[in-house]
Amino acid sequence: MNVLLLCIGGGIGAVLRAMVTARLSSFDFFKIPITTLFVNLLGSFLIGYLFQIYTASHAAQLFFAVGILGGFTTFSTLSLELLQMLQQSKKRLLFVTYSVLQYVACFIACWLGVQFHL
Repeated sequence: MNVLLLCIGGGIGAVLRAMVTARLSSFDFFKIPITTLFVNLLGSFLIGYLFQIYTASHAAQLFFAVGILGGFTTFSTLSLELLQMLQQSKKRLLFVTYSVLQYVACFIACWLGVQFHL
């Protein structure tokens, strides 16, 4: 049953991410990949929030947090984007800025999700 929850949730999350990516891809006036940042911020907030709501239900945590949000957020995409920035010598400052923004902002978003529920 757990594997089924993960598969369904992961599929839903991946479809949601593709929809957000398609919708936000036209916002290319930013110097950073804004879609990845948005998805990771939203996913971080929601995982913090949902883990407060579904503390008693392991199945709900698997479905929502690991499944849907695991399929929705984009750590592997983030890693590739950072590598591509680092490989372009003119984008080293952008690499540092984007790295800090992703990790710090997503941590804060997760914390806010927890606080929002309390």
